[in-house]
Amino acid sequence: IAKYVQWRTSIYKRDNYTCVLCGKRGGKIQADHYPKTFATLLEEYKITSIKEAISCESLWNIENGRTLCLPCHIRTDTYAKNLK
Repeated sequence: IAKYVQWRTSIYKRDNYTCVLCGKRGGKIQADHYPKTFATLLEEYKITSIKEAISCESLWNIENGRTLCLPCHIRTDTYAKNLK
């Protein structure tokens, strides 16, 4: 969990706590794994445990993340409920 918090915080700081799609700053923001989804990375690296996830550098690379406000995130195809 600490690895996720660090990844998320680094993305927020890099993006100045601003949604990269609509430009809204602050509010309910989320870190989104993009362009590769979290699920895609788990599958690609055959991650089956927390220990493997923590040690997977690609999963925590901030170049594979973006800051989105909640409304924009919900409209993306990378939002968990929208994944096919």
